[in-house]
Amino acid sequence: MAIKVIAFDADDTLWINEPYFQETENKFCALLEDYLPHHTLAQELFKTEIQNLSLYGYGIKGFMLSMIETALRVSDHTLDLAIVEKTISLGKELLEKRLNYWMA
Repeated sequence: MAIKVIAFDADDTLWINEPYFQETENKFCALLEDYLPHHTLAQELFKTEIQNLSLYGYGIKGFMLSMIETALRVSDHTLDLAIVEKTISLGKELLEKRLNYWMA
């Protein structure tokens, strides 16, 4: 039997909040451009998020932890603490946006 229809059950909150996550990811990649190019760092962050998904689930706090973990890994744990602090600030900025409650 050939597949004729594929349906997606997309939660509208994901579509609404995604630009905020993309904005934060872009700032994060710019922050670490001395270590890796933007596109490579974005791939590393995504890899970390996927690895952490079963532990953290979806949400801002898991995203923050994945950013910090990625930053430490790509810098070979030589990251300046100011960059860690800025990464945490990026996450806090994301938390302060009017995102849907379940995303935190």
